[in-house]
Amino acid sequence: KFKQLQNSTERELLQAADVICTTCVGAGDPRLANFRFKQVLCDESTQSTEPECLIPVMMGAKQIVLVGDHCQLGPVIMCKKAAKAGLHQSLFERLIFLGIRPVRLEVQYRMHPCLSEFPSQSFYDGSLQNGVTLNERLYAGIDFPWPRPDMPMYFYNSTGGEEISASGTSYLNRTEASNIEKLVTYFLKAGVKPYQVGVITPYEGQRAYICSVFQRQTAFSHKAYEEIEVASVDSFQGREKDFILLSCVRSNQNQGIGFLNDPRRLNV
Repeated sequence: KFKQLQNSTERELLQAADVICTTCVGAGDPRLANFRFKQVLCDESTQSTEPECLIPVMMGAKQIVLVGDHCQLGPVIMCKKAAKAGLHQSLFERLIFLGIRPVRLEVQYRMHPCLSEFPSQSFYDGSLQNGVTLNERLYAGIDFPWPRPDMPMYFYNSTGGEEISASGTSYLNRTEASNIEKLVTYFLKAGVKPYQVGVITPYEGQRAYICSVFQRQTAFSHKAYEEIEVASVDSFQGREKDFILLSCVRSNQNQGIGFLNDPRRLNV
C-alpha cells in the first residue's frame, strides 16, 4: 500500500513539473519511461561519455542543448582499452570534430584579469574577455610577498622528490605537502578565511597526505584546517575559490609527469 502511494505521488509530481532535473543515466529510470521530453539540456556534457549523453536524447528529444567546455577535462574512463577505443570522447567533442561550431561564452567573471590571460591565449584563441576588474579581485590587508604586486601569482620551487603512495596506485610529495601547509598557515594568519582557500592536487595520494599534514599542525585550530577544501583537479572542475594552491606532486630524474601531460588538466 505504501509503495503504491509513493509511486502515484511521484508520478503526480513528475507530471506536474515544468522541468525535470536528472543525471544522464538517471534519465533512463523506469519512473520516466512513459515521459517524452522535446527539449533536453545537458550541463557539463563534456564530462559525460557518449552513451551517457544518448540516454536523455533518446527520450523523444527534438532540440538538444549541450553545455560544456571541451578545452577542460573529458569523461573519466578507468579502462585504458575503452579509452583508447574512443570512449574518452564526449558527444560534445564529436560534434565539434564533425564541424559543428559551438557558441562560446567569452566573458569570464572568476579570475583576476592577469590570470585569465594565460588560458585565454593558450586554449581559447585569445577570445576571453574579463567581466571583472582588477579592483574587484584585490584583497586589502593581506600581506603576501607576491613577486609582482599587480599579479597575484606565485611559483614555489620545491626540491623534494615524489614517492608512490601507500595504495600503490598514486603519488605523493612530502616536501610539497609541507610547503602547502606553510602557505595555508601564512594566508590564515594574514586574515584569509578557511572557506576562501582551495588546495588542488592531481593525485589522490597527495590529497590524503596533505589532509594528514593539516591534522598534525598546531598553528591554528583543527577546525580551521578542516574547513579548507583539499580536492583533486577533476573534482574541482567548475568550482571556484578566492585563493588556490596547486600541488603538482611529480618530481623525478626521468622528468616523467604521467597524466599531467594533458593540457586540459592544466586549463582546469
